[in-house]
Amino acid sequence: MRPGLLIQNAMALMISSGGTAVVGIAFWIVAAHLYTASELGQSTAEIAAMLLLSTLAQLSFGSIFERFLPVAGELTHGFVRRAYLLCTAVGFVLALGYLGLGFAQSFVPSAFGWRLLFVVAVVLWTIFALQDSVLIGLRASRWVAVENIAFGVAKLALLPLVVILTSVDGIFVAWTAPVVGAIVAVNWYLFRRRIPEHAAKSASTEKLPTTRTLFVLASAQYASLLSSVFLPSIVTLIVIQRLGPIANAHYYLPSMIATNLGLFCWGIVRSFLVEASSEPGALRRHANSTIRALVVVLFPSVLFGYVFAPDYLRLFGGAYAAQGTTLMRMLLISLLGSTVMVFYSAFAWLDQRVWWMTLRNVLSSIIYLVMVYALIGRLGINAIGVATLVYSGTTMAIFLPISIRRYLRT
Repeated sequence: MRPGLLIQNAMALMISSGGTAVVGIAFWIVAAHLYTASELGQSTAEIAAMLLLSTLAQLSFGSIFERFLPVAGELTHGFVRRAYLLCTAVGFVLALGYLGLGFAQSFVPSAFGWRLLFVVAVVLWTIFALQDSVLIGLRASRWVAVENIAFGVAKLALLPLVVILTSVDGIFVAWTAPVVGAIVAVNWYLFRRRIPEHAAKSASTEKLPTTRTLFVLASAQYASLLSSVFLPSIVTLIVIQRLGPIANAHYYLPSMIATNLGLFCWGIVRSFLVEASSEPGALRRHANSTIRALVVVLFPSVLFGYVFAPDYLRLFGGAYAAQGTTLMRMLLISLLGSTVMVFYSAFAWLDQRVWWMTLRNVLSSIIYLVMVYALIGRLGINAIGVATLVYSGTTMAIFLPISIRRYLRT
């Protein structure tokens, strides 16, 4: 294994996150000028719901792929195919249930065609997200960057076109339509080239976990969704119901920018997990490289983002800068604590002790959600920033000492 492969793959994922963020910001700038704040707020709620359901449908196979595909050998093809089938079936059921229970009534158009589009989007996005983890687990991270940036450019190009074609749900259509091409192209590459190459070149060096072990790991990761994906999606729904779609637009854009920065750090840690799974004897070296990369990326980015937060948001319009600057700054500062937890999560997956980490994470998540709900009536969207800072501090207090002790044992 080449010594710099961890950094190369981490750079590919950071390029993917950075390119996606830049194109994503351009997408929302255009959307903010083509649509009203109310329409934008409703679309962001629909996208948040779609992402939530697709994430639940993935059954934590993203992390499982990144932990075990490096050592799956000739079992890779069947492992990936069965996971795809299971997760897409779950996504279909979840989307139907979500619509049937009336959760999407306030932001998904009532016509059958638009509701069918929502269901199809959940299923397709499930595969779209999983295929990135397959690429990462098979050390083909460079294609993650190509795929995601191409997808971002395609949805940006579609945005002005859908304004002409439809006056209803145009943002959601532009956001989801390019997924079809990305799925076809990436899975052709995976099943026709990359997976056969991986099976031929790397015999299994570690037994794949039993079904029971996979269930335990997946269940623990599912609980962690309360902080990583589930809670932010719930907050989006709370904002749109308590403060309205305009406030949701003012919340969503600062949150999107801070989240994209967090994805830089997550890309580094994902590469660490893959390389440490492949080379357990070089764990300390990979951990040192990961820590250095996190420091280099995180601190300058948070400082730069904090200083220029109003300038970023002013690109979307003056109201976004006026309402969202304080929130964006608090969200950026909170990334320090979140990154500590993400770094430790790689050790938890390596040790297959994910439940131990999850129980501590859920405690912090409960504090976060209670604070948002209690304060949002008085502080507006800034309540989310206050709650996130408290969540970050709690996370730091819990996971930093544990991470240091685990690092010293490598």
